[in-house]
Parts: sequence; structure tokens; C-alpha cells
Amino acid sequence: MIKAKTEAGSSNKAICQLLEDRSHEIRTIMTRIIGLTDLTLMTELTGEQRDYLTVVKSSNGLLMSVLNDILDYSKIEVKFDLEQVSFDIRETLHEVFDLFNVAAKRKNIYLSINIDDKIPKNLIGDAIRLKQVLLNLVGNGIRFTNNGEVTLNVDIKKLEKQKNRMELKFMVSDTGIGIPEDKLVKLFKRSTQTDDSSTRELGGTELAISKKLVELMNGDIYVESTIGVGSKFCFTAEFGVQGECEVNSKLQEIY
Repeated sequence: MIKAKTEAGSSNKAICQLLEDRSHEIRTIMTRIIGLTDLTLMTELTGEQRDYLTVVKSSNGLLMSVLNDILDYSKIEVKFDLEQVSFDIRETLHEVFDLFNVAAKRKNIYLSINIDDKIPKNLIGDAIRLKQVLLNLVGNGIRFTNNGEVTLNVDIKKLEKQKNRMELKFMVSDTGIGIPEDKLVKLFKRSTQTDDSSTRELGGTELAISKKLVELMNGDIYVESTIGVGSKFCFTAEFGVQGECEVNSKLQEIY
């Protein structure tokens, strides 16, 4: 039994290493494509050409996030530590929504961010992992919304001043098609070839990865949905607070 367990662990590690190696190779090629797209956007173009290239750039960014998901999953399988560095929470949120700006406009979807003004400008945590969770959830919302809006609300759930820790609640809500009740329990499970196509489409690897990342941030994730009305994906995550809270004015931005 010990030998079998050791061999299984080695096999799993080898698969994760292969995923990581291939993902890095593809990402290197994608970086070149993104660079050339940026250079082309700096030249003289017609309005239509610029719109097309902007969509290409946005799609490249989303593809890079998928590759990052593959890398993340391989790392999650073998465990990894989250970074604990200072980052601007509002800047991070804007970076996420900027990637979906073109796609949302083409579907006449309004994007908006609402963040509690009591949340400090800078927090301590892993901004990259937070961004990847939000990319997955916001992207999912836009994919299944044909008109209306996708909104992100960020509020303080708990503040522990003695420990300099803050727990935030993120809610990504949309006015999309909604999710059948029988599919909700499967959303955050890793999809397999034996899953039906609708389950893989609604959940897929990205939501399973989001759940793992949220758990690494000492949080939880759940969804509420009504057919024909829309869905609300909510998750919590813990962050460090450094020094006195620097409070900004209430931020509400519509894209």
C-alpha cells in the first residue's frame, strides 16, 4: 500500500510537471502575439481594424488566464504558498474589469464596481490569485448574460484589528440566464469527460480552480441563482491590513 501510494504521488507530480512545462511553452508564444498586437495598435488603423484588434487583445488576455488556470491547477495539486505582499485592491479590480470592457460593450452589458469605502487602499495578500478568481467569475457572468449588467460588490465581512486581518466578501452578480438547481451542486467540482456537456459548460475547470484558490485564502465560495433572473457568485477571502486604514471615498464605476 505504501509503495502504491508513493507511485501514485510520483505519477501525479509528473503529470503536473508536464502541464506546467507545456503551459509555459504556450504562454511564451502568446506573449509574442500580445506584443505584436500592441505594436500594431500603435500604427495607423481604420476604426474597424482597431476594433477587431482590440477584441484580439482582449481574447489574448483571456487565453492567458486559461493558461494560468492550468498552471494554477498543477500547482494546487502539489500545494503552493500564497504571496503576502502589499497591493492596491481598487487597482486590482479595475485591471480585471478592463479585460472584459470590449466583450461587455459588444453585448450591451453594463459593468460596475461597488466597493465599501471603509476598505483600505492597500491590503496584504496575493493579488494575482484574487485576480484569477475574479476573472473566472466575471467572465462566467458575461458569457451567460445576453443583456443587462454584471456587477461586483466588495464589502467588509469581518475585521480583526488585533491581528491586523480583514475578511472581505466579494459578490459577482449578473442578469443572465440563471443556473438550474440540479446543476448548482456540481458547479465547483472538477469536470471530467463523463460529465454532461451542460455541467462542463457551466462549471468547468475554472470554477473548480476558483474554489481551491478561495479556500487557500481562508475563504468560502457559493452561488445563488434563479432561472431567467440571473446568478450571484459570492466568496470570502482574508487579507492583512498594514498600519492605519487609509479610507478612500466610495468607489462606484460603470464601464
